Amino acid sequence: MKKQILLLCTILLAGIAFAQQDSTQEEQIDFSQFADMGTPEGSKRYCTSKVLGLSPNKLITVAYDFQGPHQLTNIDPFGVPNNLPRTPESYVREGKADIQSSGGLRLVANVPIISNTKWLINVGGTYWRNGYQMNSFTTNNYVVSNLQQRGLTTIGLNTTIFKPLNERHFILAFASADANGDYNLSDSKIGEYLVAPKITAAAFWGWKRNDRSMLAVGFSHTYRPGAQGVIPLILFNHTFENRKWGIEALFPARAAVRRTINTRNLVLFGYELEGNSYSMINRTTGASFNPAYNNLELRRSEIRPRISYEKAITDFIWVTAQVGYRINYNFNIDQGDIFRLIGSDKPYYMENTLTNAFYFQIGINLVSP
Repeated sequence: MKKQILLLCTILLAGIAFAQQDSTQEEQIDFSQFADMGTPEGSKRYCTSKVLGLSPNKLITVAYDFQGPHQLTNIDPFGVPNNLPRTPESYVREGKADIQSSGGLRLVANVPIISNTKWLINVGGTYWRNGYQMNSFTTNNYVVSNLQQRGLTTIGLNTTIFKPLNERHFILAFASADANGDYNLSDSKIGEYLVAPKITAAAFWGWKRNDRSMLAVGFSHTYRPGAQGVIPLILFNHTFENRKWGIEALFPARAAVRRTINTRNLVLFGYELEGNSYSMINRTTGASFNPAYNNLELRRSEIRPRISYEKAITDFIWVTAQVGYRINYNFNIDQGDIFRLIGSDKPYYMENTLTNAFYFQIGINLVSP
């Protein structure tokens, strides 16, 4: 695994070095040379969602995410079905797993359906897969065995709405419905997950400061910390006057410093808080049925410090290579979709310990012009 990460870092740094050597040959477009066509007399002007120098807007992404070796420990205080004899030592069952690797395919689409001076409306879909390859694991532990057999999957739909109010101000809204759970596409119970999606929503009020900068503040109902909660958000996209450096942030969800090598090569240094809540349907049956496993929710949340390199293959196709460290923030279990504020000290129904791991992600993107 260390050799794989070292090889990926070498390729990534070589690509950056080559791009830096080639940057003097790349024509730097000076937008000031283009005349301002203006708007017809008497018509109202509206700001746009674009910021000069921003990393390309991705319409379709196909990527693969890979996490290196790590360990999982689960403390299950309800391990014995109610209709079986209990002994003092059976009230707590510990599960362990040596995870050789985890990860899977990621498909993301975000396509505009309305785009004019007054409205920009995008709709999209998401498929994320995270399977677990385990060297050894506790077979009689409910959580560990479910992850080993089925992994975690997200299938979702989303929409983004940008509504300019005038030349300076705008409203931005986002909503998604995600079916998250311990299932795969061939699972006979997939319908039970699809009919109970997790809802995420966010709303912002913002300023288009100039063509290089926009700022917005808002709130979001989100599952990024694992459990559902409401958090304040700050959207800040800014390109400095030299066009070589910029900031792309949706704080505290993600933030990055952007280095523009040339118009076809970008490097971003930052982090992302990635997470959601995953339904775990009770699969015990017959004499082994245990109501203690009803309505379980796995609170998966992780912080990913990372370096990303983005390169244009053609005007519409970009590739992305990303390497970083996955730091576990939450991998515990609640019984029910409990609302938790960040920092809540309410006890979890089951506690999991997941160690950290190096990760990489590589993808290809269809971008907007």
